[in-house]
Amino acid sequence: MEVAGYFELDHHKAHKIAGEVGTAVAGWRHEAARQGLNSTEIDRMDSAFEHDDLNMAKKMKARA
Repeated sequence: MEVAGYFELDHHKAHKIAGEVGTAVAGWRHEAARQGLNSTEIDRMDSAFEHDDLNMAKKMKARA
């Protein structure tokens, strides 16, 4: 959100995009398994997807 202005996004548009990305990424574990990754490989990627920024983005979708 701190760089939204750099991309010429107003507050509403930035929140909308963040919410859409959060929704898309939220199912990453299912998609990784669907692509054939095993649970060890999926768990190794956890920190790339499960963090405060994703949680914030998912909440933005609900408010957008």
